[in-house]
Amino acid sequence: MKQWTLNMSKYHCGILDSKKGLQCTMLCIALLAPSYTTASTNVGNEQKSFYEVTQPLSMMKETSNVSPTDNSVRGTIIDEKGVPLPGVSVAIKGTSTGVISDINGYYIINAKAGDILVFSFVGFKSQEITVGKKPALDIVMKEDVHELEETVIVGMGKQRKASVIGSISSVSIKELEVPQRNLTNALSGRIAGAVVVQRSGEPGQDNADFWVRGISSFGANQKPLVLVDGVERDMSDLSIEEVESISILKDASATAVYGVRAANGVVLVTTRKGVAQKPVIEVKLETGFSDLPTMPKLLDGANYALLANEALGTENYTLEYIDNLRNGTNPFLYPNVNWMDQLFRKYSTNTNAAINIRGGGERARYYISASFIEDNGNLKNNPEADYKSNISLRRYNFRSNIDLTLTKTTNLSLEIGANMTDMHQPGLGNEYVDNRWFSPVELLYYYSYLSNPLSAPVRVPIGKDAFGNTEWGWGAPSQVGEVNPAERLFGSGYNKSFRSQIMSQITLKQDLSFLLKGLDIQASFSFDANNQTIQNRRKNSSTYNITGVDDETGEFQVAEITKGNEFLGYNATPSSNRAEELKVQLNYNQIFNEAHRVGAMAMYYQRDYVDQTAGSSIKSLPYKKQGLALRTTYAFKDRYFAEFNMGYNGSENFPKGKRFGLFPAGALGYLISNESFWPFKAVNVLKIRGSVGLVGSESLPDNMRFGYLSYFGEGLGGYYFGMAPSFHEGIGEDQIGVADLTWEKGFKKDIGIELKMFDSMVSLDLDYFHEKRSDILIQRQSVPATMGVIKQPFANMGVMVNQGIDGTLEFNHSIGDFRYKLYGNFTYTHNEIKEMDEAQKKYAYRMQTGHRYGQHFGLIALGLFQDQKEINESPEQKFGDVRPGDVKYLDYNEDGVVDEDDKCPIGYSSVPEIVYGFGAQLFWKGFDFGIFFRGQAHVTYGLGGDTFIPFNKGVGKGNLFEKALDRWTEDNPNPNAFYPRLSNGASSNNWQSSTRTIYNGRLLRLADLELGYTFKKSWIAPIGMKSLRIYCLANNVALFAPWDMWDPETASFNGSKYPLPRKVNIGIRASF
Repeated sequence: MKQWTLNMSKYHCGILDSKKGLQCTMLCIALLAPSYTTASTNVGNEQKSFYEVTQPLSMMKETSNVSPTDNSVRGTIIDEKGVPLPGVSVAIKGTSTGVISDINGYYIINAKAGDILVFSFVGFKSQEITVGKKPALDIVMKEDVHELEETVIVGMGKQRKASVIGSISSVSIKELEVPQRNLTNALSGRIAGAVVVQRSGEPGQDNADFWVRGISSFGANQKPLVLVDGVERDMSDLSIEEVESISILKDASATAVYGVRAANGVVLVTTRKGVAQKPVIEVKLETGFSDLPTMPKLLDGANYALLANEALGTENYTLEYIDNLRNGTNPFLYPNVNWMDQLFRKYSTNTNAAINIRGGGERARYYISASFIEDNGNLKNNPEADYKSNISLRRYNFRSNIDLTLTKTTNLSLEIGANMTDMHQPGLGNEYVDNRWFSPVELLYYYSYLSNPLSAPVRVPIGKDAFGNTEWGWGAPSQVGEVNPAERLFGSGYNKSFRSQIMSQITLKQDLSFLLKGLDIQASFSFDANNQTIQNRRKNSSTYNITGVDDETGEFQVAEITKGNEFLGYNATPSSNRAEELKVQLNYNQIFNEAHRVGAMAMYYQRDYVDQTAGSSIKSLPYKKQGLALRTTYAFKDRYFAEFNMGYNGSENFPKGKRFGLFPAGALGYLISNESFWPFKAVNVLKIRGSVGLVGSESLPDNMRFGYLSYFGEGLGGYYFGMAPSFHEGIGEDQIGVADLTWEKGFKKDIGIELKMFDSMVSLDLDYFHEKRSDILIQRQSVPATMGVIKQPFANMGVMVNQGIDGTLEFNHSIGDFRYKLYGNFTYTHNEIKEMDEAQKKYAYRMQTGHRYGQHFGLIALGLFQDQKEINESPEQKFGDVRPGDVKYLDYNEDGVVDEDDKCPIGYSSVPEIVYGFGAQLFWKGFDFGIFFRGQAHVTYGLGGDTFIPFNKGVGKGNLFEKALDRWTEDNPNPNAFYPRLSNGASSNNWQSSTRTIYNGRLLRLADLELGYTFKKSWIAPIGMKSLRIYCLANNVALFAPWDMWDPETASFNGSKYPLPRKVNIGIRASF
């Protein structure tokens, strides 16, 4: 091979890929690295790189042929991940002396102090290092981002980064290696255009809400399409070890090929594949602990009694009783219980382990991985029970991706992924409370709020056993409707669920260059299956009340209040579903006259989804989707770019003749920095791009189907017939089908700029976007009941506009051995409802039309009335009796009274308009340090519920927050107190929707801190290791927010959401 290359002035690595026995790419680089310039040409149907040799190979030596001398310098060359780099050119500047690093990245060269060594390698930035007195010189090569980012994952394929003119954001997988079991949560604040908020930290219930560029529709479908390896799947159950890249397609040009599925953006997740290299085994082990830093603080018993007396205006609890509470006198007669402390422990544990192997050769490449995650909650366990009451989640992930080169022109890929999730929870059933469903853990919060600290002791002595030991029972609450929260946790049994999922896909790709140069075809078929079984092992435990004290023995007299069950019950609920997808795709790429780059893609797609345990005959029918996609691209001399995309999709929800919709999009781009006249050398990349296009949605409200069909049933009622009247129901049209129902449409526009300066030291991506959504699919709200319908009919009725900006800024620099990276992203979105189905109101400002989606409406609070004179001089408030200490409201419409017509837009919506993230990564020798912040703004959440409103159901019923101490009283008439005057039962005036019943959700979170050390290769090579890194990583470290009663990101109205846990882990990563 050397003899052959010596006779060549240009050597093309890609041409020899099929030569038997050659690992050509690495071998070419190793042979030609000493001195070359890069260029490119078209070989077959692909763009190939080649290296123009400017120095004879005979002048270069292999490291193995260099004999050590007193003047020799030696060391190991690795990349930023610690992987050894073979084939790196090491040359003495100004001479023809040079060597090449070996397969382990090791080199040795004869050089004296003062010589300048030049290290160069394809894909990495060259370095010049002056030789000092020490003979050892280890080098870390930095990636040349401009050269490596040649391809970008786009819809249904890849494109060269230079030619991408759609709006696409991606995130480094390294940035997602945080102690987050849920991949969706790990994206929060890390990618421009992604609005990600985590509403709960409860294991198994912590999947984040996710929108791309905010909300563009008030219809049923607001979330993005998520594709894993091109197939509709849930990404939250993937292990980070499986993932190669994550990209978000944001504008119409990037998403149009997905047509009706992509109205709200697309998230592309690509799993890792095998590479042609010697097998590399990677191992990760991580473990740590977590706590709950933002637990709600409830009032103690003594203060509760004082505030209860204040609300009643009488001494319901005597001073002696209150003193006994403070002193802890006889906790069975004077219970003073902090129910949160009874349920939650301070720390829990989590574990994350993974192993994978990656490698292959010319004929086959493989990636095989297995990982395990255990995430425990912070609930306590009952040591007396033979089952656990704490939350516990265990997940096992497996993946095998194999790529086979069957012939020179035929490739076969087989991808198989699987995961199993074992979930354990307290034995509470989901209940519908305060207009929403509560999970088992949220119910524990609710019960803690429902039970005041005086209601009952946690446990009471109920007698003696045969050995004279005290037997204990659960205390019974004193108030009707209350429960003992500890009994509900420790004595209710447990729920257990097991879910298994398998994801498979086979892809065959055939090069058709023998028919037309640059043409290939690929076909893929995927099959996914999900199965879950939920087991409920529940019971109720007996509760007891102390009725008195035996005068002779001094022992408590106890009565059984509720009779419990000795044994656990059993109930099992299975569920399963499956999905099949078929895709056939034709691709064409070619360059003409070294100036015109042309590409095209055409694809047929169909998907079948079946819910095998559906609750109705309609929903048990297969969900079918079908469509065509087309893309054409053109580039002239890598300066001018044009692209046209189109999706043509069918939906079962619309009648014949309207089932298929066409969704086109186009884009233009100008890479002005590639012009020969470009004068600004400091700006190495400047691209301007713009796109416009149409997207669609087919989703009906409430997951309904076949909107054009009428539903008939007995919902309209009946009549009594006969001499002895009996009721007979009649058959009627419960829901009216709509024959002209059609697609919801979104017209999207985007203009963006990409900038790189100072040899890519500084990079900026910035986009402005605008979307007008029309024909929004809704269920009517204004059709009167006199029309004789049970369910409101569907309609295309509504217009909404969403616009904003998003961008990413990055700065990379190095000073000697010190390297650092500063980065950040920002997203601002603002939507406005232009038209919707709502009843006309007297004042336009009270309508949702003209305001943002989810806008809060309420009165504007002006403070608290100080005296009766102020009440008399203010406009009359029409919400019941008003007293000093009550809330004073603004007469918004200035009509002399404060009533419902004065409720106006207040605050924002519960989806943040602004999200952002920023951080830094520092590297020095083997040490690395990372810090990352994320935040949100322009977001408002509502307040309410029995615990937030003091004594809402009356004194003695329900708990109070510690914040209740900050209240208006006659002795301290603070007009800005957090709470108005206390009352026995909620004051209608004080708890109207207003600026006092919302809170600012703005926050800044120190999301991640990481400190690590990578060992030198020379230290670990003797034990057979390629790389070794140890690290400490903390997640959710600190929260800075104006609202401090609970974590505002949970959007809770009363603090009953499981907080986001703070985790501190230590870990090790090694490769062999």
